[in-house]
Amino acid sequence: MMRLVAEAWLALQGSWRILTFKDGWETSFDTSMGGLWHSFAAAIFALPLVALILLSAWHGSAGERSYGLEDFLVYSLSWVVFPLAASLAAHIVGARGRWAAWVVLHNWSSILLFAVQASFWTLFLAGLINLQVLGILSGLYGYLRILVHWRIAYIALGTPTITSAAACAVPILAAKIMVILISLAMTPAVPAG
Repeated sequence: MMRLVAEAWLALQGSWRILTFKDGWETSFDTSMGGLWHSFAAAIFALPLVALILLSAWHGSAGERSYGLEDFLVYSLSWVVFPLAASLAAHIVGARGRWAAWVVLHNWSSILLFAVQASFWTLFLAGLINLQVLGILSGLYGYLRILVHWRIAYIALGTPTITSAAACAVPILAAKIMVILISLAMTPAVPAG
């Protein structure tokens, strides 16, 4: 377990180096098949951040919306949808051999994205920002998320900038479709009559 924690810590440092355009990030990631499987441990490391986000959102909505099965399904399935969609995108752009590296870099860097969300939800929960500021930060986060995905795809796939942007759009679109489908499946049917 300690080895996995050390690998996660190293990968987070590498993710930060990638996102801040610093050299030397390559040594922080294991892009072998073993490293690919280990990178899914990011789902476990991100879980406390996700719980904090959901609890803060529940508290902020005064319990009007329950956060439970639907959110758990979205979180869990996102760890499956990304690799599948990334595989398709990597194949389309001719970077099939770089798919594992893309998944590894994405999985570990997702912890940083959850940390960003958790930070402004924590500020909201602490009463340091109001709902309007939270809305602005959440809107800005949407753009930040796209830029992070783009940067990770660019680094991992080694494709030109525009090709990387097109490639990263495929998993983002797949995730949006997944959220809509889960929401439709979880919405109770309207009784007839």
